[in-house]
Parts: sequence; structure tokens; C-alpha cells
Amino acid sequence: MSTWRLTTGTEGPGSAVAERMSVTTREAAGRDSLAYLLGKAAMDVGMQADLGATIGAVARNAVEIIGGVAGSSALFSSRRWRLNLSAATTARVGEADERQFETGDGPSYAAMRQATVVTVRDTAVEQRWRRWASASCELGLRSMVAVPLDLSPYHWAVMSVYWDRPDQPSRENVAAAALFAPHAAVAITNAWQSSMLREAIQSRHQIGLAQGILMERLGLDARQSFDVLRRHSRDNNIKLNRIAKHVVETRSLRGSW
Repeated sequence: MSTWRLTTGTEGPGSAVAERMSVTTREAAGRDSLAYLLGKAAMDVGMQADLGATIGAVARNAVEIIGGVAGSSALFSSRRWRLNLSAATTARVGEADERQFETGDGPSYAAMRQATVVTVRDTAVEQRWRRWASASCELGLRSMVAVPLDLSPYHWAVMSVYWDRPDQPSRENVAAAALFAPHAAVAITNAWQSSMLREAIQSRHQIGLAQGILMERLGLDARQSFDVLRRHSRDNNIKLNRIAKHVVETRSLRGSW
């Protein structure tokens, strides 16, 4: 795509038109480039093998689309904001995020709780989260943006991008983050649902194997064997699939619960 270039000192009615065309052409090129990156990222995050890989792909693509030097993403249960999974593109970003996870407070938590994008312009003077900001500044991370991803009533995720200089992100960075956020949220939601389905299938298979062992060893029918497993689960306050796994591995109900 061609771009108009003006010579310094050029005057006349055509120069203003050429300047407007130059700006318009550059803006269109930028939009085309971002659209390409978004399409590429949507495909990448949607084709990962499992939930952990998807979380990592979101962090990686966030940096490419939004900008910055490194990024991270994390999945939380909204009940008490318990961390499930996290990924970072560099060790120092992982360390900075860990300071938030230790206290349950920081820009990433604020973004999720307030359901809004949170920016930190300079960690050297940030007062809202002093412990995290101080640690981040020491790691050479001077600014960041945290973008919340609403997955369901029970889960939230956040993607963050860091810069090694202050006074970031720009408005364009934040706008790019807002465009990528829905793609990231859909990909993580699909990966999480697939993960839950795989676990449910595996658990059901394990329970079926355990029932078969009990039916053979104790002379029970299918319903009786399931009742035995369920009773052991209830009496020992242990999940049914863990009881079943123990029976399959040891061929016995006895265990140090």
C-alpha cells in the first residue's frame, strides 16, 4: 500500500490534500496490520491442545498485539479469587505476578474485581499497590496494563502486558487490548470447558473400572458397587473419583484416608 510523502516547504492547495491522504493511508495500513494480527492470534489461541497451552498462548499473543516487552495471563475461580493456572512469557514477569498472587491484591485483581482495564503508568511512583510496584520496578518493569476476561459466573481470567519504560500504555495499546480480549476470553472458555469434559469422562471411566473390581471381588451388582463407592466417599469426605482411582490401583477399598 503506497504512502504519500511531502517535501518540506511544499505549499499550495494540493499539499493539504496530499497530507490528509497520507494520514488516512497510514491509518488504514495500521488497521490492516492489527486485523491481521488479531486473526492470527484468534487462530493460535483457539487451536491449543489444552487449557495450560491456551493460557500461555494468550500471554504470548497479547504482547504481539498490544505491545510491550513481556506478558502474562492467569485463570481464577471467582470464589475467593483462587488462582488456577498462570503463564508468563518471561521469568521476571512471572516473578512480578507472583507478588500479586501472594497477597491477592494488585492491578490484575483490581481489573477482575472492577471488570475494567487497569493501567500502571510508572511502578517507581505507584501508590496503590506499593509492594508489587516496588518489586516490579526492581525487575525493570516500569508500566503495565491488566485486561479482565469474563469467562463465566464462576471464573475470571486476566491478561497483562508490561513495558520496561514508564508512561505506557498508549491509547492505541489499550484499544488493541480491548479488541483482543473477546478472542482470548472465548478461547480460554472453550479450553476450560473441554478440560472439564475430559476430566468428567476420565472420572466416569475410572468409576466404572472400580465398580467392575468390586463386583468381581465382592459379588455385587452394578448398583451395589456404586453405592459402596459413594458411601466410602461420603464417610471419608473424599471425592468419589479419588476413591475409584484408589480401588483401581490397589484393587481394595482399604486405604489411609
